[in-house]
Amino acid sequence: MVALRWVMVSALVAVPATAWAQSPPPGLIPGGGAKGAPKAAPAAKPSTSPAPKVIDPALRADVERRAGTFTLTSADGERACPLVLKTTAAGPGFALAFAADGCPVIPFTAQVVAWLPDPSGSIRLLSAPGRTVVEFTEGAAGTYEALREGDGVYFIATPTALQEDVVHPEEMLGEWDLSRAAGTPLCRWIFTDAPVATAAFAVRVGPGCEPGLAAFNPVAWRLEGGNVLVTSGSGASTLRFARQEDGGWAKVPERGRPLLMSRP
Repeated sequence: MVALRWVMVSALVAVPATAWAQSPPPGLIPGGGAKGAPKAAPAAKPSTSPAPKVIDPALRADVERRAGTFTLTSADGERACPLVLKTTAAGPGFALAFAADGCPVIPFTAQVVAWLPDPSGSIRLLSAPGRTVVEFTEGAAGTYEALREGDGVYFIATPTALQEDVVHPEEMLGEWDLSRAAGTPLCRWIFTDAPVATAAFAVRVGPGCEPGLAAFNPVAWRLEGGNVLVTSGSGASTLRFARQEDGGWAKVPERGRPLLMSRP
């Protein structure tokens, strides 16, 4: 009888122990946490936003000095587009804007997304990868010029510079000295008003012309896009001169040996 009671008591004690193992008490969850307790916040992910550009103060000053409203034109002035150079960073350089429809009359502009001033004083228009599409060297009174091989000469100028750059044929008539450096004439050209072709006039060469310049053998001059173009009779390429602040003229683009044209 005693043995039977011991078995019954053991069974009663064993049942709660088994239930405890299968069903945890209310308010607790397996693993020791309290049911309904807030979970630990996930670890913060590192930021993927690009770090802001740090712009050198000297570059910032140069950008602010050169930015503004310009007109981009072909050398003959027949193709032109408004161009705004901005001071806000964008892509590989700084932001710029053409008209709402871009500048379809000057095809290379389709590649241009930004601009950047160069320490040499030039302005570079850049493609999305940061390559230079065209580089404009600084000229006189707010104008810049560029030569694109196989394409031609282009200019960017402020509206004020364009207004001041109007040249009339009568201003060019008469004698002009050619030199490599100011004050050392090597040849003399005489621009006449005798027509030799459409919108072009005859050039005469004065005596004692330096052989290299004499070999150029100029035969005609004309105005184009605010520049003076002098055509060779020997098959050499046409020379282009841009007006300078002192009233003289200089060969552009400024590559190779300089050539200046001034009044005697």
